[in-house]
Amino acid sequence: MVSRSRVGQVARSGTRVTMSRGIDAKACGRGIWRGFAVLVIGALLQPIAAAVAPLAGASFLLVTAVVAFSFAGFRTGAAHRPICQGALTAAGSYFLVLPLVFVASAPVEPQQVLATAAVAVVVGGLAGFTGHVVRARGKRGEKS
Repeated sequence: MVSRSRVGQVARSGTRVTMSRGIDAKACGRGIWRGFAVLVIGALLQPIAAAVAPLAGASFLLVTAVVAFSFAGFRTGAAHRPICQGALTAAGSYFLVLPLVFVASAPVEPQQVLATAAVAVVVGGLAGFTGHVVRARGKRGEKS
């Protein structure tokens, strides 16, 4: 079978392609899209939550953002720096949904954008570290 890969023998041998900083590019892309999907679905469900329970509707987007950022950052793949990987994927998912926020809502304050980006970095980094620890314990348990 002839492979048309542009990255050479490394990709064909099953080794993951990583960026120069130890980030798993495939896992990063998947994490960004997972977080993006959760953010979009949460934003679409927020009016329903606000109609059912006004108090729940007010905090629904905050909870959705934390869940999306942790969901994006948890799977780090073969990253050598899982905290950076988790932070990058969570921030990437937020920056991917940000144009939709500007189009769909009232004027957005720069402080809100920066605060949400900071939350994405922190939550994604924690999720990346947690995912790395969980997988490391699972691998250690399999060898015993």
